[in-house]
Amino acid sequence: MTLNFKLLVIIFILLQSSGLLAQQPTAEQQIQEASKVYEQALTQKNEPLLKSILADNFILTTASGKVLNKKDMMLNLTKEGTKYDKFESSEVRISVLNDAAIETGKVHTVGIRAGKKIAETTRYTDFWVKIQGKWLLLAEHSSFITNP
Repeated sequence: MTLNFKLLVIIFILLQSSGLLAQQPTAEQQIQEASKVYEQALTQKNEPLLKSILADNFILTTASGKVLNKKDMMLNLTKEGTKYDKFESSEVRISVLNDAAIETGKVHTVGIRAGKKIAETTRYTDFWVKIQGKWLLLAEHSSFITNP
């Protein structure tokens, strides 16, 4: 072994042990994290956080058939009679293709909407896009499950 090669091996080992060569999260992991941020923004009524995770041309089709855009979401977040306590997701699948991804799953939501207590289970499809290195929610659709 040459001295240069030995030096490269030592530098590599030092970088790896210091975490500088740590694995970057996969696209799936990044979307899982973005999805948590989305739920956190809703449960904490955090306007800047919600604004940061939704694409400017975001569109939501609710389980009751309403269609909402980003502005509508921001207004709904600040309504007095709306408070989400928790989201429990299950059966989550994420499929990534380049800078686009589909997330599907089932979510049980508990809280207050329009002043009425809710405890509902829906299936959802979220469409994520990566814009300038950040995953943003572009579209969401949900459907009620009658027998969860």
